[in-house]
Amino acid sequence: MLRLSPRERKRRMFEEFRGLLSKYRYVIFVDAYRLRASMLQEVRSLQDELGFRIKGGKKNVFFKALESLYPDLVDKIKGELKGQVLYIFTNENPIDIALKLDKFEVDLPASPGDVAPVDIVIPEGNTGIPPGPIISLFSNFGIPTKIIGGAINVMKDTVVAKAGDKISANLANLLSKLGIKPIKSKVSMRFALDLKDGILIRKEYLLPDLEEVKESIAKKFENAFKLALEIGYPTKYTVRPLLLKAYLHGRELSLELGYPTKYTIRDLLVRGYIYAKALKERVES
Repeated sequence: MLRLSPRERKRRMFEEFRGLLSKYRYVIFVDAYRLRASMLQEVRSLQDELGFRIKGGKKNVFFKALESLYPDLVDKIKGELKGQVLYIFTNENPIDIALKLDKFEVDLPASPGDVAPVDIVIPEGNTGIPPGPIISLFSNFGIPTKIIGGAINVMKDTVVAKAGDKISANLANLLSKLGIKPIKSKVSMRFALDLKDGILIRKEYLLPDLEEVKESIAKKFENAFKLALEIGYPTKYTVRPLLLKAYLHGRELSLELGYPTKYTIRDLLVRGYIYAKALKERVES
């Protein structure tokens, strides 16, 4: 197999980036630091389903490709790109893509140096592991064990790491042997770029708090609805209550003036009868 020179590899990477930038409107920039290969493989499997292409590559090559097509955008994002990144190219709404990928996570084995996302517990029960040197690992973490039926049994649930603790090599080894995968891995989005309109979409807008957004929209709708009713502004949401409000005001005015209509004649007759009866009683008293 012909091995490409570094110069040729860069040229091909440039052309690939340029082709993707020409084909797609949005680029989502993903933090690639400690992104596991297994997680990346899972994300790649979603490309056709969600409508995107994910690619890695040198930032300076990406910048050159971007500059060749959108020279005004390079300075806009250059200060934002630090560390290792991957690029997601799409014509779909980048917020939809980001929200879907943010919900997608996989359980991974712990590696030395990983931080425990939650308290890690070794559960009570039969581990299925035969006795041997591994017993010392259980002892190191204060895990009570007993040999039953030729296998190591954990005698009670034992917390071996608190949330936020760094996982040691010994603990990572023990968790691996027990088949415990405590690390939650998912794609970490940094920001997105709208190539057509030259808009940088920051993470807080790319991954909004949906409950907070719903509450905000509901509150704004309520305020707008009240204002529209107050000033008599008709919309498809206010026309029915405005008509009812106008009917009630008109009816009240008609009753106040004693103006008979098919809607007020009954009440006016009842009111007239009550007044006449009261007047008669006063005269006769």
